[in-house]
Amino acid sequence: MKILYFTGTGNCLSVAKCFEAELLSIPQMIKNNIYEIEDDVIGIVYPVYAVSVPDIVRNYLEKCKINANYTFVIATYGFTACGSLNEMKKLLKSNGNKADYYSSLLMVDNYLPFFDIEKQLKMLNKKNIENNLKTIIEEINSRVTKETNCGWINNLISSIGYKVIKQIEKYTPKMFYVNDDCILCGTCKKVCPNNNIEQENKNKPIFKNNCTGCLACIHNCPKNAIQMKLQRSKKRFRNSNISLNEIIKSNN
Repeated sequence: MKILYFTGTGNCLSVAKCFEAELLSIPQMIKNNIYEIEDDVIGIVYPVYAVSVPDIVRNYLEKCKINANYTFVIATYGFTACGSLNEMKKLLKSNGNKADYYSSLLMVDNYLPFFDIEKQLKMLNKKNIENNLKTIIEEINSRVTKETNCGWINNLISSIGYKVIKQIEKYTPKMFYVNDDCILCGTCKKVCPNNNIEQENKNKPIFKNNCTGCLACIHNCPKNAIQMKLQRSKKRFRNSNISLNEIIKSNN
């Protein structure tokens, strides 16, 4: 089994690690120019961004050829998955791929302009992550076939959401600023999957214009030195099952 995943704060990597599989980071696959994946079972674990599929995942799957007897897709989300799984189905089909199983998993949402991390963490027990994930794993291990049909309203919302996020991404780098707590450690640069952060001559990091909106930089900063305009929380989040080094290894 092989699992393709993308993670900024560890949710998707935490899910992927629950399987006995070879884990393949999508940013690493892009950097190493690997676009053909073959195995008996192949999984795709990705986070829902603006009720749709993140560009970095889209860009990879538009080129990737998947050859497997059984393929599954798991979308992690914090508010609603909406029509994201249908977006993924269309994306796979456009390149001659398909999945046999689709499912979504409610987890912690880290998008600071919309969500308060402290409130999200207080809701962990209600999210029932462990039991819901256990069910998904059991179904996949039993090779259950599960289609996705989110309904036309959810599909429309996801389509609009993707267009909106594309506009927001243009301004996202301008929403970041770095305060004097910065120790110039370069962690933000190391966790960025798009090489969107520059830091030279021991200066504070500079955010360029190729941000994917994962917020790995702000959530993994060891000193909380990176702030975001309109953020609803000063608290930061990284999945408790995932280390900083694992995020760096996935995205650097």
